[in-house]
Amino acid sequence: MTDAPPPVSQPAPPAKPGADFVVLSRDDHNDIVTTQDLPLVLVKAGRSEQALVRQALFIAASVSVTRPANPAAAAATTDSYRWTYEGFMQRQLCFTSMTGQFSCTVPELIALPHKETGEAPVLPVAGGADDEPFPAAVAAQERLTATLKARSAALFAEDKRLKVDPILRASGVTATIAGPAAPRPR
Repeated sequence: MTDAPPPVSQPAPPAKPGADFVVLSRDDHNDIVTTQDLPLVLVKAGRSEQALVRQALFIAASVSVTRPANPAAAAATTDSYRWTYEGFMQRQLCFTSMTGQFSCTVPELIALPHKETGEAPVLPVAGGADDEPFPAAVAAQERLTATLKARSAALFAEDKRLKVDPILRASGVTATIAGPAAPRPR
């Protein structure tokens, strides 16, 4: 993908995993940022069918709490947390045949260059509902989410132009947009 945003200043990247620390807890999950369904009408040799380019931007998130493996070092320092957030796009082509059957291709996953990583000490929490022990990780995820949302239309359009349109041209179909791209609610 082109036109990448300028790099954001980030905390130092996390140390390389190894025997210098132990992982106390880890949370790995994906968060959908935005999705789009682009309806198309495909025409070939006087016959037509409905198609849908289904695209999604999401973040693969990993946050872990670590402590030095050496007991003496662990007693002298606080636990730290490390985060990695990586942007991805997923694309599927779906078709409604003349018989009314609906099916989709296997989803294709594209790693994006948009990432946030870092490390910070775990903050003590007072036990209130608004306490956040990982504020730097939350801020990093919010930055990446905002970047992907702001660039979503351009990322979806470029993906369609570079990956979907050549497939349709090669198959000899004429594709027209059946209506406006439909964002799916999040």
